[in-house]
Amino acid sequence: MLCGRPAKPVVGPHTELRLADPFRQDLVLREPLAMLAALDALCPGTLFSTDPELRAGQQGLIGHAADADARLAEVTKARNHRDLDIAIHLLRDVMLRIERSFDNRGAAPVLDARDAVIAPLIWRMMLLDRHYCTYLCLGLDRSMALAGRMLDLPGADVVLDDLAAGEFLDQLSPEAVIRLPEDRRPDWAPALGPAGRPQYPSIRPRRKNPILTVRKSSDPVSQPNPSNSDDGQLDVIAEKLRLIRITSQQRRYPGRTTPRLPSRSVVIRLLSNVVGALYPRHFGPAGLNAQTADIFVAQTLRTIRQRLTEQLELEWLLQPDAEQLPCRRRARTDADAFMAGLPQIRDLHDTDINAAFQGDPSAKSLDEIVLCFPGIAAILRHRIAHSLYKLGAPMLARIMAEHSHSLSGIDIHPGAKIGPACFIDHGTGVVIGETAVIGRNVRIYQQVTLGAKRFESDGEGGLVKGQPRHPLVGDDVVIYAGANILGRIEIGKGAVIGGGVWLTDSVPPGAVVTQAKPSLNT
Repeated sequence: MLCGRPAKPVVGPHTELRLADPFRQDLVLREPLAMLAALDALCPGTLFSTDPELRAGQQGLIGHAADADARLAEVTKARNHRDLDIAIHLLRDVMLRIERSFDNRGAAPVLDARDAVIAPLIWRMMLLDRHYCTYLCLGLDRSMALAGRMLDLPGADVVLDDLAAGEFLDQLSPEAVIRLPEDRRPDWAPALGPAGRPQYPSIRPRRKNPILTVRKSSDPVSQPNPSNSDDGQLDVIAEKLRLIRITSQQRRYPGRTTPRLPSRSVVIRLLSNVVGALYPRHFGPAGLNAQTADIFVAQTLRTIRQRLTEQLELEWLLQPDAEQLPCRRRARTDADAFMAGLPQIRDLHDTDINAAFQGDPSAKSLDEIVLCFPGIAAILRHRIAHSLYKLGAPMLARIMAEHSHSLSGIDIHPGAKIGPACFIDHGTGVVIGETAVIGRNVRIYQQVTLGAKRFESDGEGGLVKGQPRHPLVGDDVVIYAGANILGRIEIGKGAVIGGGVWLTDSVPPGAVVTQAKPSLNT
């Protein structure tokens, strides 16, 4: 019941909670969260803790579990490899959030309503892994351990027995990709890396070329002359620049010492390290094999965490009334949160790569796409920058985004939300604004703009910041070259926007929008 369906899967209606009232119509609840809220109101403290903080955490996790249940249903209903790939990513994304929520519960926490929700969900995922090799439970060690404890409770073997397992598997649609024969079923095993525990011996670092080299010259004209009479004029210019700089800094940081800025070069190297850790064969050192790739990734992750912590602290020290110790603690916490999200970024970006392979007839292999396609490179770097943007580090995110822009010619603001399986083909001149939202399986061609139509004023000559002002693009939309989509409008699911279209009004699902046909007047 806690997962929104009978614990013992049988054909028939979903579980419902009916509250009878002699004076009014009976209340019927079918949503799991609504049922739990009603039961908690009837029996306070039974399902959820009375402590407000613990209660909020319990209810948040149950909300994630309900979301994961819906994603699992998408996995079992997917009828093509693309939809299955996206559904598995979305499910794992939610499950990794659930997994992280167990961090503060200790090694053997007391079982409660959260575990009663997770156990049937994990049980169904384990069934799919066992019968169809989907690897849904890969990396969910804590969730599986707690689910195992729930399944050991008295009576669990009666509810979740072999008969229930058979009925659950029999309900899967015969047209679902997950039930294809083994020779036609997608194989995820190669993406999981070598089996066994990797060893971590030290790697000999590559020799780095010096950034600056000193050239020895016998030509006295090429050497600076300390006694040059023109130096006095340069000193005067330097003093003027110092005064202007001090005045500007005091306006920005009144009453305190001017803080250090994050280093653009360090952040760009950090971005390169993250890309290399996610795809070591493609962007790591040359000649990596399976074992040395694992070693390289492990050591690179340590470097990323150290550099990111330092740069996050520098960004947050720029804020008014910032204090070093709280900023340092927050930087460590958020750096760990960023690191924990890297598997989700990799998982999500793999859907982009598959979308590019399926959407471009010129693509000969997945490796070619990873190494060569500018749109794929831009989306990967956007997903990394977007993760930092969500952590509250817009400067680091913007440095990464603008570096990616300079490399690919694709301008994506780090605040834009892009769903799975996004493919930007060719890409030159694409602009995606800060508050744009792009659904799953969207294809965008070169010179497309998802921009703002107008900017709201605050009445004093300034612009109102943070307001939603960019388009909402639904699932399965195609936007052809040169289209300009402006303002907070909605492009419905499956719509096609033709090349060169100037669009400022919402478009219904499935619509096709094109320019007027040109005519020749003689």
